[in-house]
Amino acid sequence: MKALTRIPIFSYNTIATTLLTDTKSLEIKFRKKFINLEALFEFESILAWCASHPEVQSLYITVYGDYFIQGIDPEEMKTMNEEKLKKITGKLSTISQSLFCLPQTVIMDVKQGTKGIGLELALAADIRLAAENAQFTFDHLSQGLTPVCGVFSYLAPYLNQNVVRSLILSGRTFDVNVMNTLGGWCDVGVHPKEILATIFAQAPVARMQAKRGLLGSNFTNDVNAKIEVERQIFNASVRTGDYTLEQPFMSHSEFKEKLQQEV
Repeated sequence: MKALTRIPIFSYNTIATTLLTDTKSLEIKFRKKFINLEALFEFESILAWCASHPEVQSLYITVYGDYFIQGIDPEEMKTMNEEKLKKITGKLSTISQSLFCLPQTVIMDVKQGTKGIGLELALAADIRLAAENAQFTFDHLSQGLTPVCGVFSYLAPYLNQNVVRSLILSGRTFDVNVMNTLGGWCDVGVHPKEILATIFAQAPVARMQAKRGLLGSNFTNDVNAKIEVERQIFNASVRTGDYTLEQPFMSHSEFKEKLQQEV
């Protein structure tokens, strides 16, 4: 009898997980392209399991469908209270940080592209795969929000700051070439099995030590202060309530007046 190479593991509503025994990998596949609290709780529990199972050598994270995480469902966000929005983004930020510290090599297949907090999550991966025509957008500002999952803090050392400044403030859609210039290198035309097989052939201890070396001194006490500033900036944008609207957004003078009334 032929040995099984794909073994389903765990039972979740929003994520399908499969052990790939031939490469000692875990495939993590989101069922939907929008993030919600249920998906994040399930994702977090999977990563906690991974942290205690270093015999799993790589994580392959992707989605059903053609597009990677597209942020929060816009219709759901319009009716979302501030507390829930902060909880979602705060948890995703914590998860993104944890990807740097996991013993596994983390591969994300963004397929035709991603945007918003999904793009921030993808930037936390060790390796990114993408379709040749993939498209990306920092669309936070058009939603009345700011980046909050690392672009202003723990991801900053890995990114070209002149490029990220232009892309966030313009909000324009960009391609793989610009993504690579940004610092979010994507391998195009590479089959996931090829990457997973290459990682499987590596010495496990050397691989984990290399990932530790690449982390360097980026995660020190200093980064906690940057994360807090990033959260304060985000909270100010949330306080306007602009994320629940399409147009018109709150003006600066209206925001100042609102803050004065709350004092």
